[in-house]
This record gives sequence, structure tokens and C-alpha cells, in this order.
Amino acid sequence: MAKDILWALVRYLEHLTPEELKKFKLYLKDEPSGRCIPRGRVEGADRTELAELLVNTFGKRKAWNLTKKLLKKTGLRGLWERARKEILLEEPRLKTNPRNKKKHQEGKDERNKYRERMKEKFQLMRERNSRPGEHELFHHRFTQLLLLRGYRYKEQKHHELLVYGWEHTEFMQERGQLIEMVALFDPFKETGVQPRTVVLQGAAGIGKTTLASKVMLDWAEGNLFQERFDYVFYLTCRELNPLGEREISFADLIANDWPGPKAPMAEIMSQPERLLFIIDGLDELKFPCNEHRYDLCKDWKQKEPVSILLSSLLRKTLLPEACLLLTTRLTALGKFCPLLESPRHVEILGFSVQQRKEYFCKFFRDKDLGKKAFHLVKGNDTLFTMCSVPLMNWVVCTCLKQQMEKGQDPVQALKTTTALYMCYLSNLIIPDDKNFIPQHLRGLCRLAAEGIWDRKLLFEEEDLRRNTLEAADVSAFLDMNLFQKDSGCENCYSFIHLSFQEFFAAIFYVMNTEKEGMKSSDASIPGVRELLEECSGLNSSFVVLVVRFLFGFLNVETAKELERKFRCRMSLKIKSQLLQWAQGETERNIQYHQSMLYFREFYSHLYETQDSEFVTQVLDNIQEIKVQVYHQYDALNAAFCIKHCYKARKISFYSNFGLPAGIWQELFSIVNKNPDLKELMLGSFEFDDSCMENLCKELNNPNCKLEKLTLADFKVTYSSCQHLFSAPSLKSLHLKGEIVKNDDMKLPRETLRKTNCQLEILRITHFSSFTVNVLDFFSAENLKSLHLFSTYIQEDVVELLKNVLAKQDCQLPTISLVNCLLQPTFCYKLFSVLGSSKSLKNLDLSLNFFGKEEIKCLCKTMENQVWKLETLRMSGCKLTVDRLQNLLPFFCSIKNLKKLDLSDNCFGENGVHLLCEALEKQDCNLQILNVWEWNLSQTIKKTLNSLNSRKSFHITWKDYHTATKEFFDWDAEDTLALAHFNGWMTLDKLL
Repeated sequence: MAKDILWALVRYLEHLTPEELKKFKLYLKDEPSGRCIPRGRVEGADRTELAELLVNTFGKRKAWNLTKKLLKKTGLRGLWERARKEILLEEPRLKTNPRNKKKHQEGKDERNKYRERMKEKFQLMRERNSRPGEHELFHHRFTQLLLLRGYRYKEQKHHELLVYGWEHTEFMQERGQLIEMVALFDPFKETGVQPRTVVLQGAAGIGKTTLASKVMLDWAEGNLFQERFDYVFYLTCRELNPLGEREISFADLIANDWPGPKAPMAEIMSQPERLLFIIDGLDELKFPCNEHRYDLCKDWKQKEPVSILLSSLLRKTLLPEACLLLTTRLTALGKFCPLLESPRHVEILGFSVQQRKEYFCKFFRDKDLGKKAFHLVKGNDTLFTMCSVPLMNWVVCTCLKQQMEKGQDPVQALKTTTALYMCYLSNLIIPDDKNFIPQHLRGLCRLAAEGIWDRKLLFEEEDLRRNTLEAADVSAFLDMNLFQKDSGCENCYSFIHLSFQEFFAAIFYVMNTEKEGMKSSDASIPGVRELLEECSGLNSSFVVLVVRFLFGFLNVETAKELERKFRCRMSLKIKSQLLQWAQGETERNIQYHQSMLYFREFYSHLYETQDSEFVTQVLDNIQEIKVQVYHQYDALNAAFCIKHCYKARKISFYSNFGLPAGIWQELFSIVNKNPDLKELMLGSFEFDDSCMENLCKELNNPNCKLEKLTLADFKVTYSSCQHLFSAPSLKSLHLKGEIVKNDDMKLPRETLRKTNCQLEILRITHFSSFTVNVLDFFSAENLKSLHLFSTYIQEDVVELLKNVLAKQDCQLPTISLVNCLLQPTFCYKLFSVLGSSKSLKNLDLSLNFFGKEEIKCLCKTMENQVWKLETLRMSGCKLTVDRLQNLLPFFCSIKNLKKLDLSDNCFGENGVHLLCEALEKQDCNLQILNVWEWNLSQTIKKTLNSLNSRKSFHITWKDYHTATKEFFDWDAEDTLALAHFNGWMTLDKLL
């Protein structure tokens, strides 16, 4: 008995165990023909889905033969033998008599001609802004889109509108709901029935037409639906509109693109179940299709008005067996849904992260350039989310490309979020009616503002009517989703994303202050002052972007575009309100954060204005700026504000990634434009050589008054060191990164001695012993503090220190060798060099391991040197009670010792008692003893308080940084700065 191939495939696959099915799939992926199936679809498919996938990809006969081959390959010989003997049904074929054979061949030739014609028509894509005759190959530009099976429920839609950035992309790609093009006409899982109508729905610019064109081209090239459809016809509603009520047969309508003089309509229509009609842009139809119920057409040869032909096709009166692929904006579904018979709804969500990146690379035709451009956008959560919409991707890429073609930094093309939204909407919205903007836009903006204050993202028809809007008025702006309910359908509207709602809400505030006496209808919505107060509050997320757009409208160019496109003008009143609020926020920063500016959203608002005078006014009282950025767009915002803050005395800027040279130059320029700037800290994981050269030039400018410079995570050459050491105003320099030779060049000592180096403090952090060779070229005449942090000390470093300290003009009183991996081999020599110094008063050996050998070396130096230390720090050196006891003679031998820090060691309460008893018996001048540990009990703290009342020195228990600030103030600020750049909260976190 003959059986249908699909169900036979399902039955045979159901015989496979999970392990056998896994092996079957692996062999399928390895098959040359199997590689055309997306890998993810095979891996996640159950047995029924896998059978459908095979049939839809290869056709029934090829799928059956391939399955038999793979069963044998998998080792299931019994199943293979049974399958080999099956007699299965396939689609009806023409009889093989000579006449039918000839007719079949003629039909095949006609189809091939038509395919070639369709390939020619659809293989080229014309850009929106291209010159006449300029085209792009479709496959070179097309990027796959995310397709969602069915509907998003209200909760899903609400959440999607709220989220930004990476969270948005993860939400959009929920597993189990997505569908691929090859499966558009697969049977419904619930019923097993194959849909004959598929609706591709989505927002403006989301890629509906592009996807429909892709289906057409893939079929014409033999890559899609080959076993399913003999003919695919493409009808666009824009081309149907001019036909109006003109009477024409359906045959003539679809034969318009036929390559020859006459289409073989009889042969085409002989198998209507093998026809697919793509109707693109139903929402653009200018004639009704839902009014024709009783005068429908059933004959494809009969002449009727185009509206009746289209209505008949949609209602399945004409060619009911044929398949339809429709594209429409969500707003038009309410009108067309009643006409359609059991359609499958597929919503186009836009691009995933990977697809966005792929689009950028294809647009620029240069992978590296595309990645660079994508990286710029990825840092701005708002733009990154917007770029899930293909049209927005095109806008951004076009702006970047134009900037690059001008030889300018592409970052400048992404200058402000407001400008790009304006650019996006200017391209998207081209109203036909002159009254459209003032009438409909005002209502839309009021709706947006109302929703912001009510925390409302989804709107019903009543919300539109209350704002004097109808669905037709807002079709260019809004999405409309149909949410399934038992009682029927509910019309629900939303903006493409919350950010669009915020943009239109901002326009509402501009419109609402254009003229006097306009408060009557809008009195229910809080004004600008209340909006800014809300932005200052803790729960400000709903209004932050509205406020940012308002700041963006202050920009001269954006304001002109706002007036030209939306016919509304930014009022002086709003500008004054924004200035007062921004100055108030600055004062609040000063009050609560010690004159520091680090509120990310705040400098984003200021950047949107691109108004240097405005920003300078706002930041006039800021004395300290502290910024850590995680995205390139944030860096651009912060650098702009720093550049125009002329009263700051201290600036700290750290980036978690590499930045373009242009942004660094913005930051460097401040050192000679701001005479009040005394301290500058700059850090980045990547720091270009050319940037360092530019910084050195700025530091050597006569206008530069900078006294303290910290550079973290960078690369500097020997010649750059020369310029840094000789900067006329610089007194403190902290280098944390990598020092390299340039062209095997060494710094000439003579040159450095002539540079009149004013440095008093030098810090070198995280360097190898090789880079410490800079000490050999350093004039120590003015040096007061030398800090080598996390530097691997070997014999050559010891020699360099010896040379520095032995110089006759050396007055170096302070040395820090924190976390320097002291080697027992060199310990005695190092300690001898330090002990013999006549100038050394303060020594920090914290975070170095002191075992028996190291302690022995330290104590041995007492035989030859008389240590003149006044301050000694050995915090975090893992000193046990025994090791502490061995060190006591050394501590007691230093007659001038006034401050001793032994915090964060391992000697516990017994060690504290031992230390206090030993020091009490000795005749010493100790004033401060710090013994902080994690596990000091309340009992020992009481004992220490009691000792404090009896001892001549003060015993305290403070962590390293607190103690530095309160008792060891020679390097307090440097130590805290170092902690900031290493991301430490306290030193004990290192142990």
C-alpha cells in the first residue's frame, strides 16, 4: 500500500533512539547537500520538525532518498532495508508519453526564462540616496532578519519597549519563537495544516520589502521553495495604485514581467497549488479591498477592476489553492485581517547583534572599516538599540561613510543622539498633506508626553481619540499589534521603541511653549520645570532621554532642522530653564560629591547641545572632574565637557577600552587652556604612541601649569620620557604601563641634565626591571619621592638605585617598593643600599613577602649600616608571630623611627602584645604604631586602648589607605590615586 512520503519520514525517524537521532543529524550536517540547511535548525529539531525540514528543503523524493542513505550510514540496516522496499506517493507528474514529455520540457523552458528575468530584476538593489544608474548587488548588501512566529503578547511588547542595548537584543532573540524563511509555509505545529497565506508584518523601515525581494530572488536563483512553487509572482501595491479601477484580467496583471511576447497562462494556472503570489505593501493601497464581498472574481481570465481582483485573491475566491506572501505595516492589519483565511503571522523584529555587525561590514565593503563603525555605535545603548531597525542602520552607516569620505573622524558623524533621531525621522516621515504636521504631529506628541508621565507604552484607540487622532493619522509613526483574545481582536498601538516616544514627548514641550496661551488643552501634563525636577529624582529613567532630547534641541543645526521639518521653534524660555536646572545639578554635585562631576547622564545631556558657551556656563563652579567610561560614546560626551570646563583644578579620566586619537587630543588640549588645572589623571587599556607625542607637546607649552600627571595603562618611549621629565611645570609624575625603546635610542644623560627637570615625585608602576633603566637617565637633584610599585626588582635595579642614592646632589627622602617581588638573592644588597642612604627618611616595603631569608638579610644590615628612617611601612608582608619576633631587634635599632605600619599581617593578638612589650622596654622615639588586622577582637581593642594611655607612642588600627591618609601623609594622594586606577577599594583586597 502506497504511503505519503512526509508521514513515512516521520514514522521512520520515530524509530530512532535519542543517540541514533543525534548521529543521524551529524551525518546530515556532513552531507554536501545537507550544508544548505541552517545548522541551528537541525540541532533543535524534533523528529517531526526534522522530517518537515528535509521535505521543504529538498522536496519529497530527494528527502526520502537522502533519509535512506543516512539510515544506512548510521548503521540502522534493518530500517534501511524496510525503507528501501516502501512504495511511496509523490506529487502528480505528467505522463511520460512523447507528447506530454515535450509539453513538460516546453513548460520547463518557459519557467527558466521567467526565472532568469526575475534574477535580472531583483539581483540589483538601489540605495535611497544613490545617483541615477548606481546600484548594488542584492546579495552583497542583504543581511538576514529576525522573524518572530505569531504575535508578541502585551507583556512581551511592553518589556521590549523598555529595554536598551544588549538586554534588548537578548529579549528579541528568545528561543523557540523565531522562524526562518525556508519554514514560512511549513505546517502549523498545532494542527499539522499548511498555511496558504503568510503575512510578514513590521514597523516602517524594518525590512519588509527587502525580505519579500529576497524571497523572490532566492526562488529565481533556485535556492528557495524549489519543490514547492513552480512560479512566484511579485506584485507591489505602489505599482497597483495607479491602476485604480481600471479593468484588467488577473492573467494580464501578473504577465507584466513576462520575458516573452506571451505568457503560457494555461500551463501556469494548470497547477495553482504550485503558485506563490508576493503582494508587497498592503498598507500602501489607496483603494479599498475590504468592501467587495458579493462581486468577487473566480476566473483568472475575466476582466475586473484591480481592487476586485486583489480582494478576490486575498479572500481565496480567485485561485484558492495558491499561496500568498503579504507584507504590511502593523497598522494595516486591522483592515486586512478579516479578508484572510487562516493566515500565518510572522513579525519582522529587525537585526540581531551579529546581523547588525554584518550589515555594517557589507555596507562599507571593508570588514575592518565596518567593524570600526559598528564599534562606534555599539557604545551608545540608544543608537545600538535603534540599529535593530535596518533603516536606522542605513542612516547611521550613511552618516559615517560621508564623514570618512571627507577624511574626517567618523566619530563626529555620530555627534549627538538627537541629531541622528532627527535624521532618521526626516528620512522616514514625508507627509503629503501640508496640514499633516501641525495637526497630527501635535496630537502624537501630546500622546507621547501623556504616556511618559503615566508610564504608559501601549495605547488604545481611546487614547488616540482623546488626542484628536485616528489610526490613519499616525500610520507613518506607529506600530499597531493585534493581540489575540477569546472575545476577538484588540487594537493596540505603540511607538517603535520607547526612545521614539521620548523623542516626540520632547517635541511636545517645544511645541507647547511656542506661543502664548496654549496651556488650556495641555494643562493636564506637567511642564518643563516638573520634567526637570523628575529627572533629578531617583526614579528618573522614564524622563532622562526626554530631557536629553530637549538639550539636543538647543543645538543650532538641530534646532533649524526641528523648525524646518516639524515646524516648531525652540523657545528662549526652555533654554533658560535648562540652563538653570543644569547649574542647579552642578551645585548639587559640589555639595554632595566634593566639587566632583561624574554623573554620566549629566554630561551626556550637556554634550547633546554641542554648545561650548552653554557648557562652560554650566560647569563654571566645578573644581574636580572624575570620569570612568565604559563606552566610546560616553568618552566622547565626557571629553567634550572636560574640554569646556575651564575652572577644574583636578581631572581624572579613565577608559576601559581604546579611544581614537581625536578624543585624547580633546583631553590633552585642556592642559594649556585651563590655567587652574593642577592635577591630571588619564588611563586606558590602549594608548597610542602618537597620542603620547601630542601630550608631550601640550605639557611643554608655556601656558601649561599642570603640576601632577598620572598616566595609567599606556605605552611610552624613552624619548617621550625625556619630554615628560622635563615638562616645565610638572612636579609629580606617575607612569603605569610600558616603557619601550624607540629605534634603539637611549636617553642622553647630558640632555636630561640640561632640561632643568622640576620633578619631585616619580612613580613607576607595573614595569619590568628593564624599564626601570629610566632611572639611569634621571637627574635626582629635585627628587623627593621615588615609588616603584609592582616592579620586578633584580640586580640591575638594585645597581640603579645605588647610583641614584650615591649621587652627591641626591636629597631623596622617600622610597616606596610596594609589591616588588623581592628576591632573596638580592635582598641583602638592596637593604644595604637603602640603609646606607644619608637622605632616606621614609621607606614603604608593603606587600612584599618576608620569610626567614628576607628577614635575616634585613637584620644583617644592622652590622654595617645605621638606618636613619623616620617612617617604615611593612603592611601586608605576611608576618607571623615568629617572623615578627625576629624583626623586633631591627625595629628597635632604628633610633629615629617615629611611624611604623605593620597592618594587615598574620601575627594576631599575640603578636600585638609581643610588639608592644618589646617597644616599651626599648628606648625609642616611636610616635605612631598601626597594627590593623581583619580579626582584631573587641578584647584586644580594649587592651590597645589601655596601652595607649600608658605608652609614649600612639597605637592605632587602621586599614592601609585610611592610615595613609591620617598618619602617613607623605604619599596619601598618590596611594589613593593608585588604588583608583587598579580598581581597588582597599589594599587588603590584594592579599
